[in-house]
Amino acid sequence: MTATSKTGIDSASARAAIDEADAVCRLHDLNARYVRAFAESDTSWYDENLSDDFLCTLADGRRINKPEFLQRTAEGPRVTDVTFDDVDVRPFGDFALVHGVTHYKRGALPASARYTGVWQRRSGRWQAVAAHVTNVSPDQTA
Repeated sequence: MTATSKTGIDSASARAAIDEADAVCRLHDLNARYVRAFAESDTSWYDENLSDDFLCTLADGRRINKPEFLQRTAEGPRVTDVTFDDVDVRPFGDFALVHGVTHYKRGALPASARYTGVWQRRSGRWQAVAAHVTNVSPDQTA
């Protein structure tokens, strides 16, 4: 039997709500760092925060693994003025989906991409296990 507070919320439900809120906060932070690492070609951040079995589906449909992702990151983003918005974090226990939109310039042209990151909590630590990127036209990012 779980303890129930005066508000009618039992302690297990309260703990679950707190854990979910903590996960959402942590994953928002990791998402921001993921995008920053992309913009700054920070392979060491990715090496630490991507799982060894990480897979990424690129906007052209190719799938790459962690070593290929790190190599592409080291080559530089080939874009400038990287920002992101429309972030939605959806935790499901030890898994979470993070959806968002990045905006950038390729040359002088503005562009945007929607992304989905799949994160898994392993040994108490969130790691990116998969990502998917889809290019979109600027009027379709809302």
